[in-house]
Amino acid sequence: MEITTRNAGETLIVDLTGSLDTQTSGHASEEITRIVAETTGNSMLMNLENLEFLSSAGLRVLLRAAKEFQAKGGTIKISQAKGVVKEVLDISGFGSFLEIHDNEADALAAFS
Repeated sequence: MEITTRNAGETLIVDLTGSLDTQTSGHASEEITRIVAETTGNSMLMNLENLEFLSSAGLRVLLRAAKEFQAKGGTIKISQAKGVVKEVLDISGFGSFLEIHDNEADALAAFS
């Protein structure tokens, strides 16, 4: 599991690569919590383009990040989930409380 960040204007983009599962969720949760705490802006995009697998433990990581960032007055959106990751997000109902976009450009435009 690799987590990197980059900026697109005032939006922080968090790129997740690899698998977000029971084995990687502890480290990922710590890293994402740190990123959320250090972020000064109010928009964050979780780009899942290179995420290959997402388990229930991974869903908890994403949910926790969203709750922590929303508590700071921010908004998190998700983009580019595909394959089994998109399926897990759909089945779990994540789209009912987080915006999920097919591509990064649409997600970034939705912050405006």
